[in-house]
Amino acid sequence: MEQRSILDFFEKPGSARPESSRSQHSHRDQPYRRNNTNAHKHHSSNQKRLPDRRRNMSLKLVADETKEALPNVRAQLPPEFDVEWSCLEDLNHRDSAPLPANLCPALATPCTIQVLDMDSFDAAIQLDPSHTVNQHVTKKRSDTSTEKVTPVAVLNLASERSPGGGWQKGALAQEECLCYRSSLYLSLDRKLYPIPPLSAIYSPNVVIIRESMSRGHKLHSNTCPPDLPAVSVISVAALRQPELSNDGTAFKSPGVRSHTKKNIRLILRVAARHGHRKLVLGALGCGVFANPPRDVANCFLEVFREPEFQGGWWEKVVFAVMDNVNGPDGGKDGKGNFGQFYQVLHGQIA
Repeated sequence: MEQRSILDFFEKPGSARPESSRSQHSHRDQPYRRNNTNAHKHHSSNQKRLPDRRRNMSLKLVADETKEALPNVRAQLPPEFDVEWSCLEDLNHRDSAPLPANLCPALATPCTIQVLDMDSFDAAIQLDPSHTVNQHVTKKRSDTSTEKVTPVAVLNLASERSPGGGWQKGALAQEECLCYRSSLYLSLDRKLYPIPPLSAIYSPNVVIIRESMSRGHKLHSNTCPPDLPAVSVISVAALRQPELSNDGTAFKSPGVRSHTKKNIRLILRVAARHGHRKLVLGALGCGVFANPPRDVANCFLEVFREPEFQGGWWEKVVFAVMDNVNGPDGGKDGKGNFGQFYQVLHGQIA
């Protein structure tokens, strides 16, 4: 398999190559600016649309290449690592009930939350760089203890309507980025859609086959498939465009805010029941779904502080939140999703 890069597509004459990964999230990961008609007009201008169209065409080629590469990768994976297997878990199912205290591993070292401006899969690999398909399968075969050996669990900020969102059309949000890089799409069974409210698709066996967009989406063609990075993915959809407070910074309805916290409890319960101790979470619904980032971050913090999730469940918790604001309003002290999540969650104990 020849190693190729999306940068080859972007660098063709007349095409627009993105300057950095910070400026690339223009769909579900785009910041919500309430009643900002000027921003809408700018987004709709011909000057804006042409580069976006070229970018989408280039990303569609990446999607096609990923789909072409996956059968060969799958053929070389151990049979225990079934990339198509997944299950639907909902908040009312017994397996998603409140966590019993006797299931808690009672990890002694407190877990300090980190908020990083980076790609979700890059954050997962950084958390556990040695967890490959082969290592995962070998540990499962040899492990005789009751404690499961599991990869990092990554939250997919999912579309409840379409598996992988618009990844096959060149769309660009967090879910699409995961699908461009991995086997995730193969586990998102169309029969599970639309994803019911307060439900999650759990995909335990996801193999990462290429680099992030900021690194040119290069295929890991020089790595044997069993030695590729492995993660698990929890796909959850946020509410679409809920009504907000007058200043646009919080949910208007207590019921909608409660729904968001139920979604977060579901994510943590699914992760804990499947033995995951390292989590990569994200800005749930804070793109085109227009959920308020600071209030969502506070919802995460409030749930982590609930008695159910105390006692040492997590070894590492990272929020991978790409900064969607450039210039002086960006960064950890800024107004973008990254800044809002950083200010609320970074350094807190989970």
